Amino acid sequence: MEKGAYTGATQSRKGRFERADGGTIFLDEVIELSPRAQAALLRVIQEGELERVGDERTRSIDVRIVAATNEDLSAAVKSGRFRADLFYRINAYMVVIPALRERQNDIALLAEHFRKRYEKQYRKVTLGFTDRAMAALHDYDWPGNIRELENAIERGIILTDESSSITEQNLFNVGWSQTPSVDPKTRRLNQTSGQLENHKPNELLLASLTDQILYNEISIGDLEAALINKATEKAEGNISAAARLLGLSRPALAYRLKRQDEDAKGETDKK
Repeated sequence: MEKGAYTGATQSRKGRFERADGGTIFLDEVIELSPRAQAALLRVIQEGELERVGDERTRSIDVRIVAATNEDLSAAVKSGRFRADLFYRINAYMVVIPALRERQNDIALLAEHFRKRYEKQYRKVTLGFTDRAMAALHDYDWPGNIRELENAIERGIILTDESSSITEQNLFNVGWSQTPSVDPKTRRLNQTSGQLENHKPNELLLASLTDQILYNEISIGDLEAALINKATEKAEGNISAAARLLGLSRPALAYRLKRQDEDAKGETDKK
């Protein structure tokens, strides 16, 4: 911007692209740029030059551009919301970050990161998340991705008393448009109260299974190993997901897997 470019412009000032000359500039939500801004950005990328507002002199710049958006830019091009020539310019190298619901292993790590951040901000020390709270975090679809997770953790810290555990009720408010979609075979999140309720297995089915297990003289160890292997297979190797299928905590399943490995190694050594 040049001095006198508009009322109140009392001095010249470098814009963001000029200040980033020789470095990198990050453009968040690039899809929200107006048509005029898109044209200006295209010129900067193609020609490596720009003009300050109210100035007639062209200035050369060398900037690496990193752009981000939460929408499909190719779809925006088809609908006419985004310039095709600009899309092809900024699409030199694309990095697609999967939605949080597709990165189950990241949820616990991110939740702990945000817990520590907001405990420090609100000067409060909690006892961490209850098992049910962590299960609710894992089973929620997170349409708002990491920002929504961060807001949920901040809410949990605000509503949790000092030296108390963070519960699922504190994380998820009544009236949300979506609640954690917990496996109905094991537990569900009550939509009105936000409380996780346990569901008893079908008693007739359980009785039939136990009869078959005893009739075929299947040991508890073999049964446990088969259940763990099947749950791990269904969860595609995701230990946290497998633990939820079995109604266990992740450390509990990890302990059982370690014990299985040790037993298998012991049998091999005997041979």
